[in-house]
Amino acid sequence: MRTLRTTALLAVLCASTTAGAQTYYYGDPPPSAPGGAGSFYGSVVYQLGIPVGNTFDYISDVEWRGLGVDLQWMLKPTISVGLALGWNVFYENINATIDYVPGNRTPGFAISGNQDRSFNFFPLLADVRFLPRLKNGVRPFLGLGIGGYVATQSLGIGLHTYTQTAFLFGLAPEVGIIVPVEGGAAVQFSVRYNMAFPGGGIDFQQWVGLSLGIAWGSAL
Repeated sequence: MRTLRTTALLAVLCASTTAGAQTYYYGDPPPSAPGGAGSFYGSVVYQLGIPVGNTFDYISDVEWRGLGVDLQWMLKPTISVGLALGWNVFYENINATIDYVPGNRTPGFAISGNQDRSFNFFPLLADVRFLPRLKNGVRPFLGLGIGGYVATQSLGIGLHTYTQTAFLFGLAPEVGIIVPVEGGAAVQFSVRYNMAFPGGGIDFQQWVGLSLGIAWGSAL
């Protein structure tokens, strides 16, 4: 009988030790759970662009044409790094006057008439995100993109079109949320503030991008 009690006590102690070893803390999912280091997630989003600053001065219309792709790999359960790619178009047709500021030897003049103004931006950003996992699986996130924008600015007046293209260094802070849905996919919504610094004859440009799309991957 003493041997039986001793054996039972050892079994209880072993079970307690095993249970303690399998205790996981918030933010550190078990190996079988999604979101561990090395896992992946991506998203395809529709982007609405709201011009700000110099971009608004050139084109004031809110633009409905935009597309974004995010590719992210988890470094830690709450940290991911990846790429943010996309295409944003701004266009406006106006009737206005352009004043040309003269140089030392060039007289000034003004052009008045119908104008087609456009901007095409292609962001190429390295992106890092902090995205904790809530108990219901929802992942809010804060991100920062660093890289550049291929920017093409066009101005059409009458039969003439003037176009210039440049690669602009840029930054893009972002805040968003990823909400899981059925089938292993998720809905992603974010707000990104795009800042493209001057270069190649193009002034400092900025706009707010509102994104809504589908996300998927083993990290979710």
